[in-house]
Amino acid sequence: MFRYILLLSLLLLSCSREVVEAPSAAETSLDRARVADSLLSEGQREDAAQLYLSAALLLSPGTPERINLAERALEASDGAFPAAARVLLESAGSDPHAPYRALREGGSALCSDLLPGFHTGAYRLPGHLALMAAESIVTLDPVMAETLLSFSGDLPGSAGEDLLLCRYRAALGTGDIQGQEESWRAAQALDSDELMARFFHHRGMALGEQGIPDLLRSFQLWPAGDMHAAAYAFLRDTILTDAVLAAAVADPFYSGGLWNEVYDIALNSADPPPRVVYLAGRTRDRLGFFQESADLLRRYLDTWPGGEDAPDAAINLARSLGAMGLVEEGMETLSFYRDTWPNHGRISNFPWYAGSLLAENGRWAESIPWFTETITRYPGNTTADDAQFYICLALMKTGRTAEAAEAFGNFNARWTQSVYRPSSRYWYGVLLLQMGDSTGRGVLQRLINDKPESLPAAFARDYLGLPPWAPEYTSEPLGAWMARNGRPEAEPSQSAWDGVFLMEAGCRKWALDLFRAAEEEAGDAHRLAPFYLANDVWERGPWAAYRMWSLEGSVRPLDLWRLRYPAAWPDEVLRESQRSGMDPLLLWSIMKQESAFQPSCYSTAGARGLIQMIPSTSEYIARDNGWSDAYSPDILYDPGTSIMYGAACISSYGRDFRWDVPGTLAGYNGGPHNALRWGWGVDSTEEFFSRITYNETKKYVEIVSHNYLIYKHIWPEYL
Repeated sequence: MFRYILLLSLLLLSCSREVVEAPSAAETSLDRARVADSLLSEGQREDAAQLYLSAALLLSPGTPERINLAERALEASDGAFPAAARVLLESAGSDPHAPYRALREGGSALCSDLLPGFHTGAYRLPGHLALMAAESIVTLDPVMAETLLSFSGDLPGSAGEDLLLCRYRAALGTGDIQGQEESWRAAQALDSDELMARFFHHRGMALGEQGIPDLLRSFQLWPAGDMHAAAYAFLRDTILTDAVLAAAVADPFYSGGLWNEVYDIALNSADPPPRVVYLAGRTRDRLGFFQESADLLRRYLDTWPGGEDAPDAAINLARSLGAMGLVEEGMETLSFYRDTWPNHGRISNFPWYAGSLLAENGRWAESIPWFTETITRYPGNTTADDAQFYICLALMKTGRTAEAAEAFGNFNARWTQSVYRPSSRYWYGVLLLQMGDSTGRGVLQRLINDKPESLPAAFARDYLGLPPWAPEYTSEPLGAWMARNGRPEAEPSQSAWDGVFLMEAGCRKWALDLFRAAEEEAGDAHRLAPFYLANDVWERGPWAAYRMWSLEGSVRPLDLWRLRYPAAWPDEVLRESQRSGMDPLLLWSIMKQESAFQPSCYSTAGARGLIQMIPSTSEYIARDNGWSDAYSPDILYDPGTSIMYGAACISSYGRDFRWDVPGTLAGYNGGPHNALRWGWGVDSTEEFFSRITYNETKKYVEIVSHNYLIYKHIWPEYL
């Protein structure tokens, strides 16, 4: 502060005139702004922010110059800046977004400044603004929150749910029992597990130690909730000393992706329950920390040999040992499992486990009898097609080419719906050609015709010297194409325009409620397709495109392709891609498959947000990048955060896998440790893809690779 005052004084002295006269407010403001520019260029952001504001306050209220200087002050400031944000309110009459921007920049300190505008009806969509303001202050000042909520009226969809929750939180804060009961009943009537999880969470946190049952209920209703990390921090000391409570949180935390929290309990509890130790071992396995996994699973088997999870602990211990290259010890553990629990529900998987452990360690010849046992003894088992396909691979890997070709042919005839069949068709055609049988070309060509978008078809094209698949599109405007096909676009309703207003005001989640209402008013989502394209409604655009995707064969307007495969959140994606060194087109390709551009998306494994990050993985990313101070699993639903963490994580895998796209994608979806087990870096790309045993990962690699090909064609400006 002293430094910028000194600089300002020197600047004013240097500007002294021959004729002494008082400088105008505009001149003085300009001088201060220039000094602020200098400070900002030197990295003195807070000093610059204060000086920009002082320059703004010298000018007349509401003038564009004054507003501009306040905005520069906010841009320079590293945190909330209520004094500068208040200046934005002066433009509310000409800029309806100003109150929303002021509240975002100034935080809860702006709430009282908003009240006059509510009383005079000066704001557009005041209900959403009132809710936004109330949410910012409900913890600090529940009375003020209740005052703000009195201006909210009724709100649709997710905004209505948030309104109920905010009213409940305000009633908790003021001790209004009747208000609490009314909000609770209204929430129950909506039959939403996510909403009720939030209600239980806030009641539990308000009750302290007496609220533990409510917090448990919250965990159980919505394991992937964005408030559970805060609840764990509150409960941690109690959980570590209470084995019953630790056992109660273990499964919700595991399924909600809070794996490091489960591991923390197992490691630091004085008397961890067996279920926690078992699940902690599984979390280490899934994260690729095989030694830690083996230690925990051995601990489980040594301490609770008759425990409920003991058979599964033995299976997973064997697989962790195999992943570490300890083949003999892994096979011995599998034999121990078979001999100890011959009637276990997963015993029919035993030969598959043994065969895959050997194959993943390069012992292909030894694996064949185990895979054969699966086929002969357990032909109806879910691993039967895996085993049959791996027999084909084992024959090929051990040089038994003719037998392998025959086996691939038999597989194609028998397993017509198997996820391995496209790869099997590829290898069948390739091996026939390698043996001099020209019919192999026809096999590969039929694969290309039948599965043109599959990776094996891409491999076949490359093998035959054919150009890669490419999307076909025209330059015809989307609206004209729709009209020509009897699907004319609709005139956007007021709901649609209100949705755009909310998006621009920073309330995308609530905007989606209005877009859905607009779709009902229009008769179908596709009728708003040109509107969504023009206004960057990434969350609804792909669905609108899908609704008319098959109207006219495979040749579609470029606009329709871009609507279904949007360059969403471009500022964030381009910034983080540049920082991490990854291709933004690949990041969009992943985002499309992970979440379909829905920021609130979550999986049954607890992955969250646009890029579907598992909290435990994101915690390690935060540590590696120096973000730990700001990290919490509860922030992963924020689009900017998800993109930042996702880009950092994917790029780390990309560097490890030398930016080989199938390897990077398999590493991200299935775990880098598993990508190595499937032969990445040892086998060819075709073999590596063929060996992926997780159906989800195989499909994921294939779909995202295809997305990437499309993005490179339809968004060449980002190449």
